[in-house]
Amino acid sequence: MQKSGQPYIDNSLSKKDAPVQYEPQSKFTPLQLIPPINDNFKHLKSMKSSRSQNNSKIKVKKVKQKFPSLMEFDEMQTQDDELEFNAYNIKPFDSVAPQTFRNIYKKIDTILQKKTLYQNQKMSLFSSVAESSKIEKLMPRTLGLIRPNTNNNKILDASNFCMGDKYAKVLCSGVKLTLDYYEQLNLKNNNLTSRSSECLNQLIPTKLKGLNLQGNSLGQGGQEFVKALNTRYGQLQYLNLENNKFNDDGCRQLFKMLQENTIMQKLNLSHNLITDKSMPEFNMLLQKNATLSEIYLHWNRIHQIGGQYIIAALFINYNVKVLDLSFNSLGIRYKDDAQSPQKNRQPYQTWPDYFSSKNCNLIHLDLSNNQFNQSQSEAIAKALEDNHNIFGFHFSGNIHSSIDHLGFLNITKSTVEQKDVILKKNEEYQSEIIGALQIPRIDGLKQIQRQSQFYNEVCWICDGWVECTFLWQPNHLDIKREPLFIHLSHERYAPIKLELMDDEQRERSPMSRKSNSYKIWYVQRMVPSKQPIRFFFSSPLLKQAQVSSSYDIVDWPKSEQNKKVLFYMINEKPLTFRRPRQCNQIILPSKQQFDELHYEPSVHCKPRIKDYGGILDLIIDDTIDENIDQTDNFFKECHRDSDQEFSDCFEWDWNNSQLTKLIKEQDQLIQVKQYLHRIYRDLVSAYRHYSAYSPSGDIWSISLNVFTDIFQSSFVDNKSYLLKDLDISFRQTTSKYINQTRTSTSHALLRHQFIEILVRMSMDKYCKQPILMTPLEALQRVYEVDGLQKKIESVQESQTWRDVYYWSMECNRVIQNNQSVLRQLYQECVQMRQLNYFTNKIFASPQSFKELFNRAGLINDVNAERNVLIAFALSVPLVLDEINQDRQIQMSYQEFVEALARVAEKYGQNKAVISSEQLALKLQHIIGQLQEYYQIVDENKIIIPQMRQSKKQTNFLQENVTKLLYEIDGSPINAPQIYEYDFVE
Repeated sequence: MQKSGQPYIDNSLSKKDAPVQYEPQSKFTPLQLIPPINDNFKHLKSMKSSRSQNNSKIKVKKVKQKFPSLMEFDEMQTQDDELEFNAYNIKPFDSVAPQTFRNIYKKIDTILQKKTLYQNQKMSLFSSVAESSKIEKLMPRTLGLIRPNTNNNKILDASNFCMGDKYAKVLCSGVKLTLDYYEQLNLKNNNLTSRSSECLNQLIPTKLKGLNLQGNSLGQGGQEFVKALNTRYGQLQYLNLENNKFNDDGCRQLFKMLQENTIMQKLNLSHNLITDKSMPEFNMLLQKNATLSEIYLHWNRIHQIGGQYIIAALFINYNVKVLDLSFNSLGIRYKDDAQSPQKNRQPYQTWPDYFSSKNCNLIHLDLSNNQFNQSQSEAIAKALEDNHNIFGFHFSGNIHSSIDHLGFLNITKSTVEQKDVILKKNEEYQSEIIGALQIPRIDGLKQIQRQSQFYNEVCWICDGWVECTFLWQPNHLDIKREPLFIHLSHERYAPIKLELMDDEQRERSPMSRKSNSYKIWYVQRMVPSKQPIRFFFSSPLLKQAQVSSSYDIVDWPKSEQNKKVLFYMINEKPLTFRRPRQCNQIILPSKQQFDELHYEPSVHCKPRIKDYGGILDLIIDDTIDENIDQTDNFFKECHRDSDQEFSDCFEWDWNNSQLTKLIKEQDQLIQVKQYLHRIYRDLVSAYRHYSAYSPSGDIWSISLNVFTDIFQSSFVDNKSYLLKDLDISFRQTTSKYINQTRTSTSHALLRHQFIEILVRMSMDKYCKQPILMTPLEALQRVYEVDGLQKKIESVQESQTWRDVYYWSMECNRVIQNNQSVLRQLYQECVQMRQLNYFTNKIFASPQSFKELFNRAGLINDVNAERNVLIAFALSVPLVLDEINQDRQIQMSYQEFVEALARVAEKYGQNKAVISSEQLALKLQHIIGQLQEYYQIVDENKIIIPQMRQSKKQTNFLQENVTKLLYEIDGSPINAPQIYEYDFVE
């Protein structure tokens, strides 16, 4: 007699000749439930080959006699094994999956006979489902059991198949082989009723952590399923029974069962038939259970009396952090108050009582669409003002209300005139959200998408707001008179008071450690993510508004360009002043700001903190001298280098370079472009500096000698890259230039060629044998490791120099005191232009600017000629096309004054400038020397004293004197007259 549990093998086959059982090496996965049978068959064939030929034929013949359906044993078994093997390794949503299932269903008899032969051998998922369908006499259908979850392969997703009770058994047989593998099971929308309770109890593994049964009908008579939850599913942490027609009887049993549960964390009973009758058991559940953190009771029939049970339990329970009570009737009281808490000797407490108490531990609460009246809503809004624990609060659909950016609930008082308007809006709102399935609902502490136009509330959690620290790091010219305020676009530019940062806070803040400012003001604010936030700073006592150079500076959008006035209220009197011409802008990425594991916010901002929005009891002091008046600010019309200008120039340089031909792979090309765009501003600053060493004609460019002296240490290592390779790369880069009508630059690097040669040389050094790096890796290696970054960043960026040293009160005072001298010096510089610059425009050229210092004897061993040209190149604005345009060699008056300050910085034995005060002293000194040389009589006369010059210099001066009418500041004046003097050779 064959014992149960042993393989059924004919007695003629000895035990040692039986097929060797396969021992799995690892735990089976959903897509590979059992090992390939082909391996067993190959092993069987190897065993057969080791035996004698006669014994093998006899044994195979006996197997065929025992199982007549297995005709042609070798050939048929090989085909079945391949079919099973394909079933194990089939891809999700593969087009061959249905056909594979049909093929297995056709040969299920053969597969079952093999299963009888090898009893310990496990079957594939397809075979198990086909077998169960055959036994239950059901039409075979795929249930999507091979569909894995993309985020977690331990989730069995069999949702939305409408399988019903009959196919539930088929599902059970399909997954029972791997029950212990899954941690979460999703059976949403499958038409399961209470008849499937027994099958589900067998189907669901004991170690299951998450179970989703939403959209079924287990409520009617599902007590057996509820009982099994307490005994069988001891590890269950998440249970979703939404829309399962659970009534009060089933919920009472569920609430009683969960009172002693110490595992469950998330419970969803939304869209059922729960009323106030089951709230006493729910009250006891909240009092005894210490693990439930999220409870969802959306769209039930809970009224004010049931809400009182919930409130009374929340005073005791400290673990519930997320509660959804939307679409109930918490604001309505039944006439029959038999279940009232007062008659059960429980305290009568309201939502305002809970919000204003210290026991409120909720973080996310949804009370929307609960029919609260005007008085109830006002009481809730007032109680919420002192609550700083609820970060996400929802109240729409009750009364005409709104939740602002700070979390305050604002109730609009209904008047006779407003009643019809509010009623109409509520009707439109209700018609929009009929069914409640179209409304985004809260989901723990996760961000959700809310696109309905009827939402008039801000939720930091649902909307994905992030915390941002705004810093005001003023330079010497910026406003510093307290109180200082910031104005944010998403808060309608309301004034927000800034606080002074102490030394400890500066050490913790990475942005403040890089600042040169002695005092830094800051404010932390919650702002929306993934959208532009525009802002600026102001000082009402100074009647000034400014932007910060620490952030991106952009133009106002067209919709806000006409809004030019700020309004404050000081002692009930309006204070008005203009906002800045531009604004700062930031765009913050989305970031998780709340710890979903411990249900704790990871932000310092608290909701409903009242701002110091108004400027009260302050007196305007008209004798303020801490800052210069904007009307006397010389720098207010000066040009500022913006990020948009650099981006446009980068695109022009990229399109005119040969990098698109040099790098063949598109992905690598995009990576190199992104990296160059990130460091482009530093690269351009270095190029503008070094291109003034030896410019090529009228175009700023870098010669071979200059490039070799400066950059050879970063590339030439005499191993993989030699000095001659540098020369070859230089010739290859400069062999193609854009415009041949102007001075040829085939022997010098232009701006776009400077970007190109850095990439070319990096690839020549590291993208060849034996290293074979990608172009991006080679560029990063040269820039960050080989020392190129130090060379590039050793040149201070132009706008940074302006913000730190030049745009200051001290320099402004020197310039204002010497306006007459500076204008006449600029006029003299304009007169010195060469004839080929003859035009109606007024500007100074590099040669005339250099000649201005050369004649005065200020170009010597202490002050090199190179410093003068560098000052000129860094003072003019950035030009998009430096080859076909002349703007980079045309200096205006404001740029002329800046260039004087740059020359003054490098003049003298001690060239180190550590403050704006030192720069102002040097600027005054250089102006005094020029004024002493060019003895200025009045604004229209420049008297040149005796000077030791050659005849060649004298002729150059006389030839470039023109008698044109110049226009400065809109008023035409005569050209300066030059009186003739005897020149001493």
